[in-house]
Amino acid sequence: MPQILVNDISLYYEHRKPERASGAAPLILIRGLGTQLIQWPEAFLDYYLDLGLELILFDNRDVGLSQKLDAAGVPDIGALMAGASSGAMFPVPYTIADMAQDVIGLMDALAIDKANIFGMSLGGMVAQHLAFSHGARMSHVICVMSSSGNPDLPPPDAGALAPSGAEDEATLIDELTASLGQFMSPGFPTPEADRRALAQKIVARSYHPQGVIRQMAAALADGSRADRLATIKVPFMVIHGDSDALLQPVCGQDIADHVPHATWLLVAGMGHDIGPGIENIIGPEIAKFLSLA
Repeated sequence: MPQILVNDISLYYEHRKPERASGAAPLILIRGLGTQLIQWPEAFLDYYLDLGLELILFDNRDVGLSQKLDAAGVPDIGALMAGASSGAMFPVPYTIADMAQDVIGLMDALAIDKANIFGMSLGGMVAQHLAFSHGARMSHVICVMSSSGNPDLPPPDAGALAPSGAEDEATLIDELTASLGQFMSPGFPTPEADRRALAQKIVARSYHPQGVIRQMAAALADGSRADRLATIKVPFMVIHGDSDALLQPVCGQDIADHVPHATWLLVAGMGHDIGPGIENIIGPEIAKFLSLA
């Protein structure tokens, strides 16, 4: 398995190369809360390979085949949410800044001087950190279905984010199948059979709810990034779906409002997932943003 030691943590990654390289910086794709690299649709990845982009996929710390940090314990997410809503500071096993440093470590290990970034949901929060803390290493940053953490924004449904407590595999697969459907894009729907097949792959590869809670804690502890977003100088694009049931479109708009000269794209029919065919809608806009079209 392709594992690489980054910041004293072993990360699982894949490096995919196009048949004809465009010469552009590699595109690093960062998944959202508790999700694995196998959840990137192949058609979506192929679109960018066809543009001539090298792709770097990886499992974030604590999920998939990357190192689990169980020794750090499992935070009390209810207490963390109460603290976050009151503006209190609280200790967490690791931070979003640590997760951004994982990406920089991955770049260093793979001898990548500059990268393009595509971060979705929690990965979009990591992308924001990369833009304002490591801008010199970024070529372009694309932040998708994410939030600035501004306390004035509508929060996500915490119950919907909580990992399943199912103890038997059949129930877990049923619950994951339903969860994948709950936030899918109504304009780009994934058939139930495909969602179930993906749920089975997720469980068979690595389902680790403790890691999901630690990632949630990192997101809660990060607070508002609004002031830091205003310091971003790297070309920055924000994409959000008008049908996102987890993070409402205003969350993405707030990011775009705070990043100087950000490119904003609101996608009709897009929810909180990368649905089949979405690459044909956002792909051309991303290609234009990356100066590939």
